[in-house]
Amino acid sequence: MKGNIYTSQKCPVCRSVMVHNERKNNCFCRECNYPASKGYFVRFGRKICKRFQSYAEAAQFLNGIRFKTAEGTFDRRDYQKDNPLGFANQADKWLEIKKLEIKKRSWNNLNNYMQKAIDDFGNINIKLVRYKKIQKFLYGPSFKNDKTRANACSCLRDFFAWVQDCEEIKSPKLPVCKFVLGLRNVTDWETQEIIIDKVKDISYQVNPKIWFGIVLLATYTALRPDDLRRINEADFNPQYGIITIHKPTKSDNNFKIIRLVPEHAEIWSELKSKHPGLPHMPFFRHIGGIPGTAPDSQFGPKYFKVWWDKACKIVGLSGVDLYGGTRHTTTTELARVAGQDNAKKASGHLTNKAFARYCQAQDETAFQMAKIVIDKRKPAEVISFERKER
Repeated sequence: MKGNIYTSQKCPVCRSVMVHNERKNNCFCRECNYPASKGYFVRFGRKICKRFQSYAEAAQFLNGIRFKTAEGTFDRRDYQKDNPLGFANQADKWLEIKKLEIKKRSWNNLNNYMQKAIDDFGNINIKLVRYKKIQKFLYGPSFKNDKTRANACSCLRDFFAWVQDCEEIKSPKLPVCKFVLGLRNVTDWETQEIIIDKVKDISYQVNPKIWFGIVLLATYTALRPDDLRRINEADFNPQYGIITIHKPTKSDNNFKIIRLVPEHAEIWSELKSKHPGLPHMPFFRHIGGIPGTAPDSQFGPKYFKVWWDKACKIVGLSGVDLYGGTRHTTTTELARVAGQDNAKKASGHLTNKAFARYCQAQDETAFQMAKIVIDKRKPAEVISFERKER
């Protein structure tokens, strides 16, 4: 049968090697028949070698491996010294791979959840991390609110799915961590327009790009506030009326392309002429004259929000932040006017054949949705009728 028990002990009488005798349940000297009393170890194949204090322990281990081999459930990785299936070892391998696939901020969140799991599970065999152990971890002191718990559960689900693919180990059943994301407060187009007009009243003399940036956020629902900050002077193409955003936020693509309606393309060109800058300079930058800001420095992460909040306070609107008042409000209003599918396309990323040379661009739907937003903001046209004589 495969596998055997050995001892490092030499015969105390003749110093000969002691050999295992399975019938007598010990290792004995061939010359003196002296029994061993220590130094037992089991070898099973080339990669499994495990030491034991007593013969009974060694025999139990060897019989267990032989039984699993006959049963067809033997996995040599479970007994290797380097513990390749240890939870901590597998978690470290997964995190190294994820670091190359996702953004740093997202990776930091995954790393945080997995380090908590490593602290709880240690480096035990990953096959032993099952439902009850995971449930105890998720509902333990490591997570104090439902959202974080749900995020950690999602992280573990992705991790075990990867382990199943790579190591061919069945993924355990995970608890259901329910969490309902709160809805962001929105308004309507009329109120949105009032806020944007007020932003223009209070900021245009300071820097017209403050108002223009918020107009873009309220028109092109694929845009996010931090996307605007990443646009440089060279990223606007006046010939096609498009802007290219390199490394956009919350996107799998390396760049995002937005096609501007003619009105906005014209404003962009005018602002470029009025406040010229070098190609590498951010388009949305300070122009000087504001305490605490350096000329030509990039807008801060919350700069648009500061002016939006000021305008809301002046007009008496509360509870609607920049994100909800621009992107979410416009998406909601577009869904009512043009349908949910079109509103969804306007905020996504699809291939546009007319701009195939620019690769990943929005499709024509997004451009048409922007035109609807512009049209809705224009004052209604007054049509006069000739009065008929009776």
